[in-house]
Amino acid sequence: MKETTGDHPGAAVEPSTATLADHVLWSAESMAFPPSPEEADALSEILTLPRVTVTRPSMDHLLAMGMAAYDCHRNCAAYAESYSDGSTRHVWGWIIHGADLILHSVVERGGLWRCLTPQYIEAPSHFPFIPDMTIEWRENADGSREPHRNGTKLPNALRKYPEDHIRMRDRFRELIDSGMSVLDARSMVDATLGDEFSRKPGIRSQFR
Repeated sequence: MKETTGDHPGAAVEPSTATLADHVLWSAESMAFPPSPEEADALSEILTLPRVTVTRPSMDHLLAMGMAAYDCHRNCAAYAESYSDGSTRHVWGWIIHGADLILHSVVERGGLWRCLTPQYIEAPSHFPFIPDMTIEWRENADGSREPHRNGTKLPNALRKYPEDHIRMRDRFRELIDSGMSVLDARSMVDATLGDEFSRKPGIRSQFR
């Protein structure tokens, strides 16, 4: 899947409320898994690795290229494979997001690093990224693939304060069970527990 040149017919469409709600639900659940010593060790080790600057094109541009929102591993794999000369690499690693590291895929070509994944929620056009060459993807019996690092299956994120994510998820569930909409519940949790969480020391994002 090579990048299209020139104008592309068709513009990006605004995500529906249902799409955003589904993403919010998935995000809350995916960040609330039980903590483990392996998670803490991986976080400490990865933070010592070198960082690079990644550029993210606009959502309109990425959607016009045929990239799928929130499907970074598939986007980057297909894009890199479309260059048979090997000039473009699919690289796995980590985005620094507050006090967490988020598993992510980007591509590198000629020393330039790019994110190919549209984000429905506004995201910066440049961000620090930690390439992690120890990540390997193992195939399951059903044909699906899962990321591993040093023999241990990886979650979608490594958290500095896992207990806070669990508290936020539990409060989020309570609000939804009371009849509040998903998006309103997210706003309330962000304004209360999220604000409290954001005051804690995060992971420094400056480049090394």
